[in-house]
Amino acid sequence: MRSRLNENGLEVNPTKSRNISFGRFERDNAKAQNRRANTFDFLGFTHYCDRPRKGNFKVGRKTSRKKYTVKCREMNAWLKAVRNQVKAKEWWKILIAKLRGHYQYYGVSENYKGIVRFYKYTVGKVRKWMNRRSQKRKMSWDRFTKYLEHYPLPKPKIVHSFYVSCVR
Repeated sequence: MRSRLNENGLEVNPTKSRNISFGRFERDNAKAQNRRANTFDFLGFTHYCDRPRKGNFKVGRKTSRKKYTVKCREMNAWLKAVRNQVKAKEWWKILIAKLRGHYQYYGVSENYKGIVRFYKYTVGKVRKWMNRRSQKRKMSWDRFTKYLEHYPLPKPKIVHSFYVSCVR
């Protein structure tokens, strides 16, 4: 494979590349060798060996832990920076677009828990940074929930389903 890549002027980064056992027998082999089954990260997802209800092999995907923490830090920093710079109704539109973009990328089959976790994290940080804008009385969770009913954020949903022809 390296020679084929070299023909096209490409090279493999040895720190990021390795051969792993992966496939329908990986779970059984790992159990026999008293180790955990191999996983790998690619394009922001952790790919792992999974079994559907029928018991065959399938590739499972979930948000990579590294990418999740980076996205959470970025969201927190953005909310902290924008809270006092402009009015809330101006940055609320950007927040909606950020959440929708996250769902568009990470909203794949079997990753619902990952996008719900990011949604809950974001809602908590929005409340935190909205409460720290001034010396006024803080917004309780009840008031904040009513605020979200009036100015809703997009709910997490699976956008790309690998097992159904169309998702609505």
